[in-house]
Amino acid sequence: MRIIIAGGGTGGHVFPAISIADEISGRNNSDEILFVGTQKGMENELVHKNGYQIKHISSRGFVGRGVFKTFIAFFHALKGLFDSISIIKEYKPDVVLGVGGYVSGPFLLAAFLVRKPTAICEQNTVPGVTNRILGKIVDKVFASYDSSIQYFPSKKFHVTGNPIRNKILQTSESTRKSDSLSILIFGGSQGATSLNRAAPEAISKIENKNLSIIHQTGTKDFDYVKDSYHNNAVDADVRAFIDDMALAYSQSDLVIGRAGAGTIAEITALGKPSILVPFPYAAHNHQLENAKILEEQGASILIEDKDATPDKLAHTLTNVLDKDKLNVMSSNAKKLGKPEASKVIVDELYKLAGEN
Repeated sequence: MRIIIAGGGTGGHVFPAISIADEISGRNNSDEILFVGTQKGMENELVHKNGYQIKHISSRGFVGRGVFKTFIAFFHALKGLFDSISIIKEYKPDVVLGVGGYVSGPFLLAAFLVRKPTAICEQNTVPGVTNRILGKIVDKVFASYDSSIQYFPSKKFHVTGNPIRNKILQTSESTRKSDSLSILIFGGSQGATSLNRAAPEAISKIENKNLSIIHQTGTKDFDYVKDSYHNNAVDADVRAFIDDMALAYSQSDLVIGRAGAGTIAEITALGKPSILVPFPYAAHNHQLENAKILEEQGASILIEDKDATPDKLAHTLTNVLDKDKLNVMSSNAKKLGKPEASKVIVDELYKLAGEN
């Protein structure tokens, strides 16, 4: 099978794409995989780092731009469409998969125009405009949530879950400290300002001092957070970026973070209880909708960003930091997890490509 995986921009798009590519490579070394992204997306570093080839097209986002920038974005998308047709004709893929980001739109449209089998991944409860449009022309839609079916033709719709890196899935809890409760705090690779500001003071207010803290801050807030923990007399492992998330997860009893699709997929697959503070400016407020599903199922506690004060976070932590409560939340989270997502998606891609 020859496959092109188009998309990128953020880790939420790139990491699932790499997980799918790894599943394909693990099944058959003769299968050929090509990634397509933009020059500026984080896919460039991550794709090469994981041993795959990547080509680039021109593309920019439309949402939230003025008239002039929208016109420029349209020009880039049009150029990207012709770039995409050229790549498809040269590479001759058996199937094309879109994983989200600015690239997916023009590339999947090009694949449709030249009559290649196509599919998209929709990681969130509420899809963006691009995927809603693409859902009408692609052959299959791989979704993370049942509720997304309202946005897509039902005959194309498959609930597969969001692909997760093998290293995350293979994480072990053997390194977790048994004499303390460990909290992992992170807001994505760039950090989350509201969590960075609230967490140190909130944790200092908790009477249970037998806690272990790992906090990823992002580069911008690293010094502030480190000093804030120190000033609040809290011993914490503060890092700008966590290189080994599998290890960090293995050491945690509770996760405090945003509610992006990747985070949701990982904590449910691993059965991690969570306090989720959705990013309030996510498109269509999809992070809030993602978090609501976990809270409704008893797997998480939702705090909106505007309410994420030290007092509110401290109160929530005081109520949840009980091993029996955490065990119940863990069990509920695991019921929502779909660790086989990559395998299910690749099975469907082989069918689209006409292979067993």
